[in-house]
Amino acid sequence: MISIVGGFEVSHRLEDRHSQGDAERDDRNADVIEDAKKPFDWKMNPGLSDEDPWESWVLDRRLTPEEQAELKGLRDQKAIWAFVKKRGGWRVGMEAGSYKLQLTSERQKAVVVTQLAAQAVNCRPSPVKTHISIGSGGTETWDDAHFNLTADGSSVPALVFKQKEPTDSPSEAPFDKVVSLGGTQSPGFLVLTPFLRAPKLCDWSVSLKYNVNSGKTQSQTINKDDDGRPLGVTGLYDLGGVDSWQWSDDDVWVHSPPVS
Repeated sequence: MISIVGGFEVSHRLEDRHSQGDAERDDRNADVIEDAKKPFDWKMNPGLSDEDPWESWVLDRRLTPEEQAELKGLRDQKAIWAFVKKRGGWRVGMEAGSYKLQLTSERQKAVVVTQLAAQAVNCRPSPVKTHISIGSGGTETWDDAHFNLTADGSSVPALVFKQKEPTDSPSEAPFDKVVSLGGTQSPGFLVLTPFLRAPKLCDWSVSLKYNVNSGKTQSQTINKDDDGRPLGVTGLYDLGGVDSWQWSDDDVWVHSPPVS
């Protein structure tokens, strides 16, 4: 009997060791699989859909007399956008220049995005020759973070508007939001808007500082949208020599020819 009981005890110990070894192996394998996952995935899409007409547009040439007459007869935003788009123009300003960034993570460990910064790259002289607008001129504050880019390629931090109502001179504060991902966290979603403080046309990139499980801070740069196109921004500052068409409060088009 003693021999039988001793045999059971030895067998039980061996099974425990075997089970413990299997558990440790499973934990190591799970860690390997976890560490092989990307810290996060992203989707970067333009802030406006193709169907949204918007309220401010530019072209890389001046309108012909016939086109000017046609524009003067337009009132509806969709009709104006169709007119501009047909001639190779594009939408500009605020939401038209913004991007929607969505961040997701399949990791179980916590992933935290702590900082955002951006810089302009591949800048060239602005091709804008005509600016058409029916906007009120006020600044809307619907983005989550914006960047005051410079054409020299300097990295600039993300900022936020303090107030959430339209204003011509919104005050700014550093972006201090923490975006938590992984585990049971919901996907992170941010609207990012670049402002270019120069009469240039530039590509731009955004860098995200993040850490996994409170580990070493790492960086990820995004410079293209989901369709593989470079992120672009049009500078509308000091646009000398641009033909301006502005819909006025008197419900008429006000034309300001470029100063020679």
